[in-house]
Amino acid sequence: MIRIDQDDCGVCEKCIPYCPKGLIEKKGYTMIIHDGCDNCGECIDECPLGAIYDDEE
Repeated sequence: MIRIDQDDCGVCEKCIPYCPKGLIEKKGYTMIIHDGCDNCGECIDECPLGAIYDDEE
């Protein structure tokens, strides 16, 4: 499952346009991935801080 490490996330929102399903959202001072993520991984390489990861790897 794709996750965002909130301690490493800079809330830059650069990942948002890379989710083909539009499931990444800024909520306050955190980024969240909504249910429905199919673990495509498109957002992982786009995070400049490496805060997005697949916890099954």
